[in-house]
Amino acid sequence: MRMRLSELAMRVADWFYPRICPGCGAICDLPGRHVCWQCRSRVELYESSLCSVCGRFAEGGVGHAFVCDVCCSVPPSFDRARAAGRFAGVLREEIHLFKYGHSLWLKQDLADILEGCLRAHFETGDVDLMVPVPLYPVRQRERSYNQATVLARELAERFGRRCEIDALTRIRHTETQTALDAPRRRANMLGAFAVQRPGMIRHRRVLLVDDVMTTGATLNECARVLKRAGAYKVWAVTLARG
Repeated sequence: MRMRLSELAMRVADWFYPRICPGCGAICDLPGRHVCWQCRSRVELYESSLCSVCGRFAEGGVGHAFVCDVCCSVPPSFDRARAAGRFAGVLREEIHLFKYGHSLWLKQDLADILEGCLRAHFETGDVDLMVPVPLYPVRQRERSYNQATVLARELAERFGRRCEIDALTRIRHTETQTALDAPRRRANMLGAFAVQRPGMIRHRRVLLVDDVMTTGATLNECARVLKRAGAYKVWAVTLARG
């Protein structure tokens, strides 16, 4: 009965205040969401031809398991990383709105995409706790929230897992990664994170959550300090890969 009342309330709210899709401007046709089905179907999801370790997509298609050249030459600290889709088009617009435009109302739509990626590429029952990639305190105060924390909390609630937002902290302000190549990104991230309470991490299987993965330098450094603190496994999931 409670569910029926909530659905009725949602329908009434949609009647008076229709949800407008940020992708095309049409009224959203998915209950409780803001991105319409047509725009969601245009998101380029990664499903196959992925590096077994970092999830890098192999253009042209690969029909067998493989490890990419980057992971072979510089093995990452995380055990596996996956991005839900390509950082382009509708997904890129949604992430920018969510990350920089205070569009927290997109939380459910983006969490749907993350949930699909998690179910497709991981054994969700193996995850002990979820940890968001932290922002440097000054940057978080400027933005007023950490988009990775918002997503990690939503995922943890959906899967009935703990979300430890204080497990990992960013202790050094870093140069923006945008203009840096892969080696400089790794150097830029070195020593940027610390584990505050190792007992929370020790012997646990940790899932790192972030919005975008490019070279994986940030996730790699997070995983490195988590492993050093005693984490048994460290996996990572992001909305998109640049």
